[in-house]
Amino acid sequence: MSEAASPALNLPPDRFLSCAHCGITFVWTGWEQVQDDHEPEHCPGCRHLLAMTRRWGVVKWFDPRRGFGFITMADGSEVYVRRRDVARGKLRRGALVRFRVVEGRMGPRAVGVRVQSSRRARV
Repeated sequence: MSEAASPALNLPPDRFLSCAHCGITFVWTGWEQVQDDHEPEHCPGCRHLLAMTRRWGVVKWFDPRRGFGFITMADGSEVYVRRRDVARGKLRRGALVRFRVVEGRMGPRAVGVRVQSSRRARV
């Protein structure tokens, strides 16, 4: 097999990053850099644990016609939510919700969203 048959991949060099959650140093490989458009804040282990842990928040706004909105988490940060990621209930502004966070292409995204109370909650 000639070398012309298999094109060489021009990957960026691996980088060492520090996890914002646990503080350990982890490798962000060149392959991951090509696939992801932004630098990860957490190591793979913390990303897995944070994705499995349910969090609480309040619906900041949600547009049912367009099918997306944002949830404000207890720490004040916001997370994107899509209609198809709502497991139970109808999202309304001010509703208290539980959800998991996963890393999406555009940043953190809420999945498995469950409305806990439709009354307006304060954060």
